[in-house]
Amino acid sequence: MLLHFDYDGVLVDSFDQLLEAFQRTAAVTGLGRPPTRNDFETIEDLHAAGLAALLGVPESDIDRYTRRTHALLEADGYEPAMFPGIAEMLGTLSEHHTIVIVTSNYEHLVRQGLARNGVDGCVSLVLDARLPGTKGEKIGHALKSFRVPSHQAFMIGDTRGDIRHGKAAGVRTAGVTWGYQSRATLAKEAPDYIVDSPDELLRLLARAR
Repeated sequence: MLLHFDYDGVLVDSFDQLLEAFQRTAAVTGLGRPPTRNDFETIEDLHAAGLAALLGVPESDIDRYTRRTHALLEADGYEPAMFPGIAEMLGTLSEHHTIVIVTSNYEHLVRQGLARNGVDGCVSLVLDARLPGTKGEKIGHALKSFRVPSHQAFMIGDTRGDIRHGKAAGVRTAGVTWGYQSRATLAKEAPDYIVDSPDELLRLLARAR
């Protein structure tokens, strides 16, 4: 199967660092209001540009705002820890499946995090924020690149947007409850599955055909 994973909130525990970076961006640029934890929980499509728009950043300033946020993350040393069990899960899954990361982050930061945890070789492709298109369109790109039919693919994410974009691409969807949005919020998008731990996700994917 072709397994598409979101990065932040699914593989790495980056919430506090990202929240602080967006708060600092608001203070430094004077654009929009500072975000709150509730903003991340309730936003329907969680990505940097979408969050900036929610916070009241003018459309003409969104690109500058998001680039400043990423610059702050890099300057601070963006090294979020992987959630327990994730590295082992990726190692097991990569033995039988192709893994793609579809993220609103930047590829070099993702690759650094994977390498620190010894699992960079488990991931065949990273489709990041610099590439044009929605997550759904990027999933479609991966399906074509690896010549995999949509019914043999998953999108695994922690937000409503991840589920929505997976459905738009025609793949099966799994929401994880240890990330940015709660089970109740994920359920609003009616994913095919909701799981509460990496072990549960591993068992689900082992059963899937």
